[in-house]
Amino acid sequence: MADTLLNPPARKPGVALALGGGAARGWAHIGVLRALDEAGIAVDMIAGTSIGALVGGCYLAGKLDELEEFARSLTRRRIFGLLDLRLGGSGMFGGMKLDTRLQQHLAGVNFSDLDRPFVCVASELRTGHEIWITEGSLITAMRASYALPGVFEPVACNGRILVDGALVNPVPVSVCRAYEQPLVVGVNLHYDLFGRAAVIKHNAGELVVAKDAPRPRTAPAPVTGTESRLGIVGVMTEAFNIIQDRLSRSRLAGDPPDLSLQPKLGHIGLSEFHRADEAIRVGYETAMVQAAELQRLQTVMV
Repeated sequence: MADTLLNPPARKPGVALALGGGAARGWAHIGVLRALDEAGIAVDMIAGTSIGALVGGCYLAGKLDELEEFARSLTRRRIFGLLDLRLGGSGMFGGMKLDTRLQQHLAGVNFSDLDRPFVCVASELRTGHEIWITEGSLITAMRASYALPGVFEPVACNGRILVDGALVNPVPVSVCRAYEQPLVVGVNLHYDLFGRAAVIKHNAGELVVAKDAPRPRTAPAPVTGTESRLGIVGVMTEAFNIIQDRLSRSRLAGDPPDLSLQPKLGHIGLSEFHRADEAIRVGYETAMVQAAELQRLQTVMV
């Protein structure tokens, strides 16, 4: 008994989460966090990019329930109602209606109000620098981190013009490493989106203008079903998708996490925010499968 009092058992290290970008697929982060809580695995830190910053910030601010309720309530009609179309600006949508929803729950909340480290990753538009936001308004930081170029207007913040962090660091494992976290878990939402071969030889064939060519829906298996045509937003998001995928592979190869969670979400489109139920379930199931391994790693590091 005396030995126990003098030398209390060492606390198992919690996990540092690197929550990646992925637009609508990012609702899977909610399921991941639910699974970790259910398994009794503490989260000591979160670094988030794009929607990973949104979900991570709401979790640390104690507002995950409200975010999940909002996500599950979305329909195609409600999504369009939240977007404020702006022609001639620096983004197709201003995002102010989305900001209003955030203000309802997070108005006045700053990073200093959180009880654990939190980092939002953004990109500086003029220089290409990777920006780590760790102070100030939580809403402003999250908004900057998910400002998808061409879709949402950039965020002006202390003399910098900030856009989506996935342009420079789609799964911010490196941020957690910089904070010297002992157990880093990366959540990569693009793992099953594209094939592993980066180069494919192809016959050009006859010239067809891209706008007239039908585009199959992204799928991890051979494509079936109705084909859809490319639009302006579709071209931008699909191109951004490729950037995130290739950059994620490169950065994670050079700085891998201790454990990688890879929800299979290739069948959910970037703009299909109304499929939150499915994305959350996939995220939850993926994390629960790895819960035992996470607990083992915690024990090893004590």
